[in-house]
Amino acid sequence: MRYPLRAFRLLVLLLAYAYSQNLGATSLASTASPPDSSEVKQWCKAAQSLLSANNDSAEIRSREIIRVAHRIQYAYGEALGYNLLACALRNKADFSASLSCSQKALTLFESQSSTMGMSTAYSTMALTYKRIADAQHVELLSRKALDFAQLAIVNARKGPHLKELSKAYINAGIIYRDLHQPDSAEACYLRVMAIENQHHLSATTLAVCYADYAQLFMDAGQQLPKAVWYLNQAVALYKQEHNLTGLEHAYRNLSYTYLKQGRRQQALVTANQSLALARTLHDPHRLFNSLQVAYLSNKEAGNYQQALDYLAEWKTREDSLVNIEKTQVVAKLEATYAAEKKEAQITRLHEANARKTQGLLLAGIGAAGLSLLLGLALWQSRTIQHTNGQLQATNKVILENNHRMSEQAHRQKILMKELHHRVKNNLAIVSSLLRLQSNRLVDEVATKAVREGQQRVEAMSLIHQRLYQTDNVTTVDMQRYIPDLVDNLMTAYGYKPGSLDLNVQVEKARLDVDLAMPLGLILNELLTNAFKHAYGHVAQPSLRVYLGHDPEDSLRGLLLEVQDNGPGINPLQWQQFTGSFGKRLISSLSEQIGGSFELSSYAGTLFRLHISQHVLEAAA
Repeated sequence: MRYPLRAFRLLVLLLAYAYSQNLGATSLASTASPPDSSEVKQWCKAAQSLLSANNDSAEIRSREIIRVAHRIQYAYGEALGYNLLACALRNKADFSASLSCSQKALTLFESQSSTMGMSTAYSTMALTYKRIADAQHVELLSRKALDFAQLAIVNARKGPHLKELSKAYINAGIIYRDLHQPDSAEACYLRVMAIENQHHLSATTLAVCYADYAQLFMDAGQQLPKAVWYLNQAVALYKQEHNLTGLEHAYRNLSYTYLKQGRRQQALVTANQSLALARTLHDPHRLFNSLQVAYLSNKEAGNYQQALDYLAEWKTREDSLVNIEKTQVVAKLEATYAAEKKEAQITRLHEANARKTQGLLLAGIGAAGLSLLLGLALWQSRTIQHTNGQLQATNKVILENNHRMSEQAHRQKILMKELHHRVKNNLAIVSSLLRLQSNRLVDEVATKAVREGQQRVEAMSLIHQRLYQTDNVTTVDMQRYIPDLVDNLMTAYGYKPGSLDLNVQVEKARLDVDLAMPLGLILNELLTNAFKHAYGHVAQPSLRVYLGHDPEDSLRGLLLEVQDNGPGINPLQWQQFTGSFGKRLISSLSEQIGGSFELSSYAGTLFRLHISQHVLEAAA
């Protein structure tokens, strides 16, 4: 029995060995014969199609393409692999790694003198910078993206490489739209349509162009039926090409357009289609955007609970995107600190070596008395060289430190803008919750109090919005803030622009945020009081708002005036604060900022708030 048993064990071992060999032969790079360049190109096409269906698989395949192409010394294929990997990493919001891969791809394409490849790499970098600009709301990054898109167009024209030229024009059009240049964007889209309709190169490219062209009509708020038509054309082409990312984007824009048309049911259907696709694509930015349109469509449809659920998930996704960017910044700072520490160690080693060298020189001079003059000259020469080297090293360290300080200041400015953005968004959530709560209240007094609280929150939110939309994050542009506040309150109380004789004069352009915030709340209370009580029996309402220097003050302090043509207010009644939260708020805030106010009633009500010059200087 022993021999049959040994034969059976030997047979099992042979079968296991054959099975393992068969498994090893199935991998991408372990074929029976080494792959050639044509096979690598086929793998690149397969990975390109995966980008719109399964981004994680596309990333894995791209890394394998890079490894194989490098092993067989196929530089062009390696460049294609790096470009595909950059796209996959961008879809995961790993922008730093994406730009690094794009730069490697560009270098390899340049070594091959491939204008088509260079156009492809520049287009990828343009879209990555566009994504970063969307996340951080920085116009400078959008202009950087436009520069790369223009370089892609230049290289595509040299072929000409028509497919890459169409893609580059589409990217340029998208970025022009972000920069609020619709005419330039439209010119780019029309060129793409002309190329695609003449040469029939790519249904996906034409679908992208249709979808982006429709967004111009959406932004203008005119010819919305045209936007719907172009978006439906894009949906049909995306379905034909099984392009899930494009289909998600088209459904999302259809939902926005239906909302603008008041077609709530269609908006809700397309928003749900967009959200379902976004959840399968594992792209955090797409899911963030689709949650926004799902929230808006459900709110307009009256599904308030579902809308609140989507709003909460939307804000959670926004926090996660911000945390990704902050993590990248912290990693860079840690790397900078490690480099500085290593440089300090190198400097100490140089100093120690210098002391040893100097000691050896002195010992040599003492031992070689006959060569004293020669040794002294040699020592002086080396000392001078060493001193020059130290000066050069010191200058280099100073320059690097200055550069790091500039970068840190820039990062801090970005973080401050992001902070104001986050505060504004949180206040917007509070305002939305107050609005929803007021809609459910039956008691008119309670409803009125909640809505007034909402208006105060929106007044503070408008301050933070102005701060993150400018490079100066410590002062507020009052020439833009005050007209916006007046317009918002006019709309809230049902006044149309032509129904009110409005005179807004702002001479003091910018104020420190610590002074602008209470001043904005005071102005909100005064305007609310005018819109609620002044114009009930006035045929032609008028309102005057002035912020500037006090002409009666020799030291040129700050003066705020609000005047209406209503029945007026008795100053003695004004001083009785009982029953009026607004009056107490005005008095408290005026005292907080060191201001003095007075009230007069002649042909209406005139409120004057004076802030002295020394208070302004202390606030600055």
